[in-house]
Amino acid sequence: MGVMMDYFAATTEELAALDLDVGPAGNGWPYVDCKGWILEVEEFAAEIDGRDPSSFGRDEPLGDANDPEHEGPWTVRINAELVDTLACLEADKVRSYADRYLLEDWEVERLIELAGLARSARAEGRALYVWSSV
Repeated sequence: MGVMMDYFAATTEELAALDLDVGPAGNGWPYVDCKGWILEVEEFAAEIDGRDPSSFGRDEPLGDANDPEHEGPWTVRINAELVDTLACLEADKVRSYADRYLLEDWEVERLIELAGLARSARAEGRALYVWSSV
C-alpha cells in the first residue's frame, strides 16, 4: 500500500469548497502528483537553493491532520518559506542539480511542476497545500 500525495494551490474559500476526502484529483482540481515522494520536496528545494532544510518554517496541519487517531486523508498547508523557495526554482537550475545528483527524469519533471505551481499560487494569492492518503 502506498501513500498518495498531491500538491495543490487554493484560497481559503476554494479549500472550503473541496471534498478533501477525495483530494484535489477527485475534485477535478489542478494538482501535482507526488506519490511516494514524502520527504524529498523540502530537501531537494533546500539543496538546490543552497540552504538548510531546517531553515524552512513549519507546515500547518488542517482539521483532522492534527488528530493522531485519524487515519486520513490529511491536508497540510505548506509553509511560506518553502513555497517561496519552490517558486524561485528555475527549470535550468533544477536540471543542473539533477545532473549532479543523478535524479530520475520523473523527479526532475515533478520539481519543475511544483515550482510552476508555487509560482502560480503566489501570483494568484493562493496557498500551497499537500493532500495525502494511504
